Amino acid sequence: MVNVNHSGNHQRQTYPLRVKHAKRHMARKKKNKRLPPGQRLVLYGMLACLITLLQCYKLPADTPNTTLANDLIPEKPLVIEPPFTLKAESESIATGLKEAANLPKLTAGVFAVDLDSGEYAEINGYHKFPAASIIKIPVLVALLSAQDKHLIDPNKQLELRKDLIVGGSGILQWRPVGSKISVQDAAELMITRSDNTATNLVIDLLGGVDKFNPLFKQWGLKQTQLNAWLPDLPGANKTSPYELAYLVARINNGEILEKKSHNWMFNVMQRVRNKSLIPNGLGKEAKIAHKTGDIGSMVGDAGIVWCNSGKCYLVAIQVERPHNDRRANVLVRKLSKIVYEGFTGEIVPDPPKPKFRARHYRLPHGIKHVAKHKHLPHYSISKAGPGKATTRSVRSKAG
Repeated sequence: MVNVNHSGNHQRQTYPLRVKHAKRHMARKKKNKRLPPGQRLVLYGMLACLITLLQCYKLPADTPNTTLANDLIPEKPLVIEPPFTLKAESESIATGLKEAANLPKLTAGVFAVDLDSGEYAEINGYHKFPAASIIKIPVLVALLSAQDKHLIDPNKQLELRKDLIVGGSGILQWRPVGSKISVQDAAELMITRSDNTATNLVIDLLGGVDKFNPLFKQWGLKQTQLNAWLPDLPGANKTSPYELAYLVARINNGEILEKKSHNWMFNVMQRVRNKSLIPNGLGKEAKIAHKTGDIGSMVGDAGIVWCNSGKCYLVAIQVERPHNDRRANVLVRKLSKIVYEGFTGEIVPDPPKPKFRARHYRLPHGIKHVAKHKHLPHYSISKAGPGKATTRSVRSKAG
């Protein structure tokens, strides 16, 4: 385009500035134009797959030690001899167990064997029950086995990570993230206080939940399974009374663990704080190394009992129940008493009933009616007294 000015000179006219801006805007608009929905869906799917692959190959600092877990499992299956001989079933004990366990909506499993005579008794002893915190017995055995093979230093410091800190029973849940605790202290808390966070530290150290079940099979356990981190409130972890007694018997016979670890394990199991189940059915002079388990759907206890007369027997009791039905706790104590009296011939007085008067306690406003139908992990209960009111903390337990 050519313009003629007043002086008659020819000038070449440049594009107006607005035309340049318009073309630039159209080019940018064309560049930023959204793809059709179908193409966008394909693109987003490809991006999602790429991100997933990157996460799979990423190795964060807190990745479980899978090499350690693989080292625990022998290359060839072990030839396993039964740790005890079952010679004759005690009809009197079995009859007493069946009569006591004949309660509506409760399913009891008991396995008990006298290690000296081979006399035994069981009801639903091979039935698979939710394990609750009793699963911590095989978890502890796995840890001590790794220590015996010098794969783990018991003085190694473990760090409390946020993803491993959980509620329920135990005291580590109140420690700040980043706190340190030794492997041996975590193992002790896992048993004596049934600490769920300590248990998760041990499971994580050994490679995670998936690394335990092959190891259990090598020990001869077919029904014992670790399928979930603690606290396992739904009851995904499984075991049976027979296999609990079977594993404790193998440790007592000097199998799986070295003598030092075996002695340490039974010493810790004698200091379990919860003595309200099997110990309540024993004579005063009897000693027990055991581990309890308590979730909404099951309560149980398993261990080895040394009597004052020198007799030694194994006993494992599990009772499935409606949610938190306290009759199951009473039944465990009663079944323990029947087994003890049957093996020893001693008479054990009935344990005193717990003194708890619900009328002295009241829930805070707004919780009273909800608590009957909904699980509350933590709440406070106020105890009203003459002229004063005190408050105590109540927490849900899975131990």
